Order: sequence, then C-alpha cells, then structure tokens
Amino acid sequence: MSPLEQRDTGNDPRSVTDKELRRQYQQDQVEQWRKQADKAHDRWMDVIDNPYGKD
Repeated sequence: MSPLEQRDTGNDPRSVTDKELRRQYQQDQVEQWRKQADKAHDRWMDVIDNPYGKD
C-alpha cells in the first residue's frame, strides 16, 4: 500500500508532501490543486476581514 493510500484509509496521520504528489500525479494536476487551495484561502481571508458585525 502506498503512503497516499495509507493516508486515504486513515492509517497514516502525516500530511502528503509535494514530493510524494509529484511521484503519483502529473504536474498540471498538482498545480491545479495549489491554485484551488490558494483561491479557497483567499475567500476565507475575505470572510475574516469582513467588517460586518464588528461595529
């Protein structure tokens, strides 16, 4: 069982490294995931910075 499969089944609490992802997935897929994560982070920061209700 690969390290990624172990993590998928919950048997390994460690995070997946970029190196492991590069071995298993194509570079364009990894870049797409990074962009999605960046967008989600930006949206979350917009929510945190929202002044609504802070008055």
